[in-house]
Amino acid sequence: MSSYQLEKIKFVAFLLIHFFISLNPLIAIESRNYHVIEKLVMSCYRDIRSCNKALYKINEFQKNAAINKKFSCQTRLLGLEANLIMAGNSNFKRKEVKSIIDDIKKYC
Repeated sequence: MSSYQLEKIKFVAFLLIHFFISLNPLIAIESRNYHVIEKLVMSCYRDIRSCNKALYKINEFQKNAAINKKFSCQTRLLGLEANLIMAGNSNFKRKEVKSIIDDIKKYC
């Protein structure tokens, strides 16, 4: 094999790797999760009956964060769960939830 062919193979391999990394479904899902979490939390604050659904979904995100060893993300999601439990008991802390969601965007 000539050096030109080797360089061509390296270039094609680089492009394929870059292409597959950019299409990684986990990355695409994570960017949507912020919006899902925000909508769930806001629906919980508007209607207390929707808090259980929000808790269930956020708990799923928290479990996935633990599995993926994203412990700082998991911690923020646990804090959000606690906040929603308090909201379900009519102990609203909307300022705290905004801060938690901002942290989730940063650490997840």
